[in-house]
Amino acid sequence: MNIYSYICNRKLILKLMARKIDEDKLARIKQATMKTIVDCGIEKATIAMIAKNANVSGGYLYRLYSGKQALINELYYDKVTALIGELEFLISLKHTSIAPIIKTFIQNRIVYAINESEASKFFYQLLHNDNFILPDILKEKSISLMKQILTIGQKSGEIGKNVELLDMNYHVFMYVIDYIHFKRTNFLGIEKTSNNDVNYLTDNILNILKKDC
Repeated sequence: MNIYSYICNRKLILKLMARKIDEDKLARIKQATMKTIVDCGIEKATIAMIAKNANVSGGYLYRLYSGKQALINELYYDKVTALIGELEFLISLKHTSIAPIIKTFIQNRIVYAINESEASKFFYQLLHNDNFILPDILKEKSISLMKQILTIGQKSGEIGKNVELLDMNYHVFMYVIDYIHFKRTNFLGIEKTSNNDVNYLTDNILNILKKDC
């Protein structure tokens, strides 16, 4: 290997190492953001807190994001995009009934809440904060998915003819997330997550959607 090739290879290795370090830092920043907001709340969390929890400097964080809002917006966008992708996949399986779509989606939310507890709590907070609004492109995708589920359900007789897209969006997305959070907080001291939760939620949603208003 001549000296030129050696230098080129060395530069490539250093570049890849730097990229890996940046990816690791970015992952730490995102994890620290979720933890800080879950622990302190959206309003009280600061860039300085997030940087400290991520073990990076505030200056480094500002190189990547203009501020706290931009950082949280990206996490929110990524999560909603993942949920939309999941529903797109379930719909692409060409089910003639909405029951397996709803049931699998609920099951995935419960597994996510158990395995990614902090991220699940973080997403719940964002869903209930008026400062975080879906970009138009994600709104359009969400509406399109709800229309597809609505069409499948009305053809199969599982959804009433007067059910609207807003009802669909609430019961498919919000109801499940709210229910999981309520059980997790153990508000009454008697709530326990069980294997029956998936069937319970699926049956409830299907019963609600079948009723004509």
